[in-house]
Amino acid sequence: MPGIVYLLGILVATIVVRSRAGVGQGPIKILGSDGFGLGWFLTALSASLFWPITLGLWLARGRPEPRVVFNEKAAERRRRSVHP
Repeated sequence: MPGIVYLLGILVATIVVRSRAGVGQGPIKILGSDGFGLGWFLTALSASLFWPITLGLWLARGRPEPRVVFNEKAAERRRRSVHP
């Protein structure tokens, strides 16, 4: 049972990390001039695999907004949260 919970946590963490970055749930391009970059991919992968640590840090920091914004929708949300 703990294994299933951990695997479900990885799935949820992946969805949340991608959503908070404004990436969406479709396929993404990692390499190339229009890709997200290997650094972002490895960071997102680590955050998803070690989701209990990621969740603890996020809560301890007061649930901050994402530092990286990839699309207009996420940029607009960030502008609204910074300048109400």
